[in-house]
Amino acid sequence: MDEYDDIIDLPHHVSKRHPQMSMQSRAAQFAPFAALRGQKEGYEEVRRIVEPKRILTEAQKEQIDQNLQWIFANISNHPKIEVTYFIPDLHKAGGRYEIYKGKIKWIDQKKKEIIFMDNKRIMIKNLHEISITNQEGNNESI
Repeated sequence: MDEYDDIIDLPHHVSKRHPQMSMQSRAAQFAPFAALRGQKEGYEEVRRIVEPKRILTEAQKEQIDQNLQWIFANISNHPKIEVTYFIPDLHKAGGRYEIYKGKIKWIDQKKKEIIFMDNKRIMIKNLHEISITNQEGNNESI
């Protein structure tokens, strides 16, 4: 005779005082518990590298201003340009730099942004470098 043979066939006890738990509630007791939820994402955010926005020299500011004036004067020709610009990070100080090439549709002086033919918009305050590209694909300085 085994140790539990005397109780194995007894009916299951049902409490008269407490209602029976639903199957869904019973299953929830055994669901995984994530005590450190978001920890992995937090580590990834800390590891993500951003760089500070570079301060432009007076000569760089002057060059950007001259190029923007030339572009604005020739806007009807939709000049093709290449810009290096800063994208501020939304979560921490700093950001990253990107290069974009395209034809100019318009310069919005009120919003202070360059609008390209594909509707890409770049804030003038985030420009780091700008050059006008001629038809052969060579960059020219003005």
